[in-house]
Amino acid sequence: MTDGSIVVDMIQDVDDFHVKFNLDYKGEPRALPRDLRGFRQGFLREEYQEYLDASAALDLAIKAKDDAEITHWLEQQLDALLDLCYVAIGTGLLQGFDMKEAWKRIQTANMAKVRAADASESKRGSHYDVVKPKGWVPPSHKDLVEDHSHKQSELPL
Repeated sequence: MTDGSIVVDMIQDVDDFHVKFNLDYKGEPRALPRDLRGFRQGFLREEYQEYLDASAALDLAIKAKDDAEITHWLEQQLDALLDLCYVAIGTGLLQGFDMKEAWKRIQTANMAKVRAADASESKRGSHYDVVKPKGWVPPSHKDLVEDHSHKQSELPL
């Protein structure tokens, strides 16, 4: 950024965390071992549930017009959303995915979408939705995962 602010690189931050705790994986893209996959899936569900719980509590605080509680539950939502991002990015890194390149591709494809004019244009039935216009092309990540650790030629005989 040119305005003097610090640029946050969430993917690098999570990678640094993994290195610090000897959790990093620098190999080819892979399916996670069953125990690690189960742990990560539970971790993702836990963080998502924290967001849902904070949302329900926030609704009650808004109904009660309790400013302190509203502030508290907004903080909890923010924390849960960032924890969810952290765990999701970490899971991708543990699978050996090039998260930075994949992010760039997703961003390019998402920026080519358009805002739904009304709910009828949305498969989710919402005027808040952003939709794929005619001719939109989804990102491809095949080249990022085709040289994976499970290739038959690499399996021991």
